[in-house]
Amino acid sequence: MNIDEFRVVVRARDFDASSVFYSDVMALPKVRSWQSETGRGALFRAGACLIEVVGRPLTAGRAERDEDFDYQGPKQKMTLTILTDSAEKAYEELQFREKNIPGGLRELPDGTIGFETHDPDGVKILLREPYTGA
Repeated sequence: MNIDEFRVVVRARDFDASSVFYSDVMALPKVRSWQSETGRGALFRAGACLIEVVGRPLTAGRAERDEDFDYQGPKQKMTLTILTDSAEKAYEELQFREKNIPGGLRELPDGTIGFETHDPDGVKILLREPYTGA
């Protein structure tokens, strides 16, 4: 099996708010976006991975109700982990764009430094330095 790409799909209740979060707050480059009768979406590059934010289709300018998007689900079961060379620098950059970063920088159980934030749907995003120990 040859894997060409790894993609995480986030079904956003508020597509516009989630797109702004990943593009403006997280400062992830947008690879592409689309809109059709069946839905809309945007791809954001996060290192070697893509985060695909998808939203409900618009009907007469309003998003249709859809259980897949409205389901609150076990969001505590998923964490998007982004490795960065400097958690402190990433924290300062995010703090500049978004003041609501809970907990601040901290030492993680494996001895690395990191912090977390959440997207508009409550998905936890952990930004951390890579583990370099033995």
